Amino acid sequence: MLDIDYIRKNIDKIRDLIKIGRADSSKVNVDEWLKLDDDRSSLIHKVELLRFERNKISSQLKSRPDQQTLEKLSNLKEEISQIEADLKRIESRWREILDWIPNVPYNEVPDGRSSEDNVEIKAWHPGVGYFSSEKLGRSEESGKFMPMCGTNADTEFSPVPHWDIGTKLGLFDLEAGAKVSGSRFYFLKGDGALLIYATFDLMLKKLISEGFTPLIVPVLVRERALYGSSHFPADADQVYKVESKNTEDPESDLFLVGSSEPSNFCYFADRILDLSKPIKITAQSPCFRTEVGSWGKDVRGIKRAHQFEKIEMNIIMEADDEKARQMHEYLLSLNEWLLQTLEIPYHVINMCVGDLGYYAACKKYDVEFWTPSQQCYTELMSNSITTDYQARRLNIKYRDENGRLRYAYTLNDTAVTHRILIAILEHYQQSDGSLKIPEALRDYLKKDVIYP
Repeated sequence: MLDIDYIRKNIDKIRDLIKIGRADSSKVNVDEWLKLDDDRSSLIHKVELLRFERNKISSQLKSRPDQQTLEKLSNLKEEISQIEADLKRIESRWREILDWIPNVPYNEVPDGRSSEDNVEIKAWHPGVGYFSSEKLGRSEESGKFMPMCGTNADTEFSPVPHWDIGTKLGLFDLEAGAKVSGSRFYFLKGDGALLIYATFDLMLKKLISEGFTPLIVPVLVRERALYGSSHFPADADQVYKVESKNTEDPESDLFLVGSSEPSNFCYFADRILDLSKPIKITAQSPCFRTEVGSWGKDVRGIKRAHQFEKIEMNIIMEADDEKARQMHEYLLSLNEWLLQTLEIPYHVINMCVGDLGYYAACKKYDVEFWTPSQQCYTELMSNSITTDYQARRLNIKYRDENGRLRYAYTLNDTAVTHRILIAILEHYQQSDGSLKIPEALRDYLKKDVIYP
């Protein structure tokens, strides 16, 4: 959540977020919240004065107080009780609106409402290196200069979609996934599974060498974890809720995570941390998403699934915007390291205000790989600064150099997901229907080529 004083002093910025579509106007009534905020402050002040008066009288009571004093105490108790009830009602609505107010974007975040307004900041191809700025623009401008076929193809030919070559090579089974669990589920088999294991192993070793602490985390979490990461309430429809029957705590609802991020950050909830240097953590986990709003999109293949594997990178650091920007670029460099190691062409886009995604983000990069068979980019990684938005919800603090308690800053990054298999299939398929193994993964698979 945002700092309350910041909202009060910058209410026009919140109004602007509503106008551009970043905040939901049906959930964030600014005028109502301001009125509730005034009423809340007034009631808090009033009830504190009454409690002070009550406590003062109680401390001066004799062993046998007179009737007038007893009546005054009784009236004070009743008045305090009524104000507390009013305060509880007002705070409930005040908090409800507050939870829908998103983080305020950094100045360098592009204006705009949709993906068409996102701005490319980099594009890379293994045979070219980084593209010149003249080849970059909005959305997918650099795609005009990307290849028609895979970067590791044996000759120029029209590549087939990942679902065709993956099925022919026996790397995954979509029909079996649908039979067992329904649509948007799949089995990875044999070399398909090994390619994922190999890529994830490559990335995890890199992160450990960079000083990240690996975690194995719960993927069933309580509501607080998802609220803390800001996936609740705004993205609650993307989350699977599990009926808590036959459990030790049947009254406590549990939810399947769409990323290990909620688990990772909630691990540090209600703590005062030593942030003399940033805390860097990583976790690989299965992830689950309902994909509400995407039904009917990307129905073929494994791109959009209800369950998938993912490695998450998270950082907790001191509250410093410039250092957060530096750490943001550092996380991006790790994303780029993986794709350049695998020789997968990609671009990086600075997401516009209206396309920042979940409400904690104040700046976000998406890394998308080039998909030759579709002649478009496919999202693979996201990388966000969330300032102290999540830390305020989770009560994660540290002491600054003056000993003052402050809320920490957090950052998150998708290190790699199952979609990396799509990128490999697109860029390493050969004209005879075989698949070359990326050089960096060959020791793991003990082969150079997968044949039909």
